[in-house]
Amino acid sequence: MDRLHLLGLKKHWIYEVLVSTYCHGTPHAAPVGVWAEGPDELHMDVYDGSRTLATIREGGDFVVNFPAGAEMLYAAQRAPERLAFAAARCVQAPIVAGCTATVELATRSVTPDGDKVRIVGEVKHLHHAEAPRLINRAEGLLLESLVLATRLERGDRGAALMTLTENHRVVSKVAPGSVYARALTALLQDLDATS
Repeated sequence: MDRLHLLGLKKHWIYEVLVSTYCHGTPHAAPVGVWAEGPDELHMDVYDGSRTLATIREGGDFVVNFPAGAEMLYAAQRAPERLAFAAARCVQAPIVAGCTATVELATRSVTPDGDKVRIVGEVKHLHHAEAPRLINRAEGLLLESLVLATRLERGDRGAALMTLTENHRVVSKVAPGSVYARALTALLQDLDATS
């Protein structure tokens, strides 16, 4: 059964979430990018040596929390005392209160890959009261790229083009095949034609 389709996730798109675990009995949450590849599993890459990786390896369970906004991602990283937690229903991990959806997972695999580790979690329980807020960086990067493109003649064109090229790379990674990726491709082609 594919319960993740209820959230509206697009295959291979990377969504910014809070991954929550217990760290020595204390709730811990960290911003992470996750994506769906198959039914009832979520994938993520975390850095080797991170607290999130250590707690997942230790406990095996974790929760993917879809935050109501980017301010919750900020709080997890810079002001964790602002976050509130509750116990999950089916796994030994906390839920971040105030999120639009939560997915409780058990670790299916942990595979090292250079300085990152790929974690695949199997869905044990999914909860959402309404349509979840799905945060993907593509739309914001396209918007920033459009603003930057209007300022090319007033600044360092080479540096601006490097930023636009990097934005295109990121958008192609986090939202492959999207209208955002196609728009950035067209923008770069247009700018190249005018140089």
